[in-house]
Amino acid sequence: MSASVTEPRVDARQQEDVLTFIRNGVRVQDIPELPDESTPLRQGLTVCICTFKRPDSCIRFLDSLPQQDLKPDRLVIVDASPGDETEQRIASYPKLADLAHEVCYFRVQGAYQTLTCSRNFAIRWVETDLLVFFDDDIVLQPRCLAEMAQVYRDNEDQVVGVNAHDQQGVKSPPLLWRIRRLFRIVPHLKPGTYTRGGISVPWVFQPPTDSVVQGDWLSGCAMMWKTSVIREVKFNENFGGHSTGEDLDISLRMGRHGKLMMAGKAHVLHLPDKAGRPNSYVIAYAGIQNAYDIHQRCLENRTFLDTLRFMYAFGLDTVLRSLTFVRPGQMKRRWNFVRGRTMFFVDRFLRRDSKLKSG
Repeated sequence: MSASVTEPRVDARQQEDVLTFIRNGVRVQDIPELPDESTPLRQGLTVCICTFKRPDSCIRFLDSLPQQDLKPDRLVIVDASPGDETEQRIASYPKLADLAHEVCYFRVQGAYQTLTCSRNFAIRWVETDLLVFFDDDIVLQPRCLAEMAQVYRDNEDQVVGVNAHDQQGVKSPPLLWRIRRLFRIVPHLKPGTYTRGGISVPWVFQPPTDSVVQGDWLSGCAMMWKTSVIREVKFNENFGGHSTGEDLDISLRMGRHGKLMMAGKAHVLHLPDKAGRPNSYVIAYAGIQNAYDIHQRCLENRTFLDTLRFMYAFGLDTVLRSLTFVRPGQMKRRWNFVRGRTMFFVDRFLRRDSKLKSG
């Protein structure tokens, strides 16, 4: 179904879509009602993980959590996996008490299974003024939580979001990005910025720093938010298929309420896990579909010229990506990616509803 250009909706969810609730290692038979979001918040920090078919990565993240100086008030795990392997691993985890003062695990289905719906569900269980979402394939480095929280505490009247710095991904802009700048697909390569052509420059181009750096968006793998604001803004549940770009969408809308900062002293390792990811066709089609929706809704003072910039940027970028076929290896994956991008443009030209097709 086509992505809406209105403000993202948040539908009422069914209690029946919560299959399992485990609190501090004990299974609770009666699934509790969703908490009232008007409940006053107390000072503190809640860590949220939304996971899907990645039990090993999820456990690896949990193993890194006790090393933090700042112990979370609550850890909320939302598991949308179709099977119960992750549930069993967490239920038998030997040191749950070391992870947070309270650990809440939910296995969900149906309406909660997309990433954005899982994240909105997790927000309902936050009672602290700060919450942080980590991807399940993240490994926390020492003092990460404390450094992120400190950036907010030092600037509470200005900052609404804080990112950690991914040490695993730091690199100089590769050839493809330099070509993008050469052809004005992007006007510059400043890390953490969103261009008027709809392409965001990755934070991985940010060299190691002890400073706090302001940006236009936060990477979804490690992002801390002011709870009172994100309760109101919410993640976009209208995205079709894979929720590619959900971090950009929430960042641009949260950025209307305050500054977004990258904490240079807060470090994580992002070790991407291919499990639970759709194929490259779906990623490409959903990615550009969501990027177009974000561009329509979130770009300030958007004009017809900006629409042309979007079409130019993503059209030429698709051509550039197709040239990678000359390189050996992963040809099927690259072909499916270009095919997904191209089919989006075909659907737009023919004014057909954007529909994710099986790749």
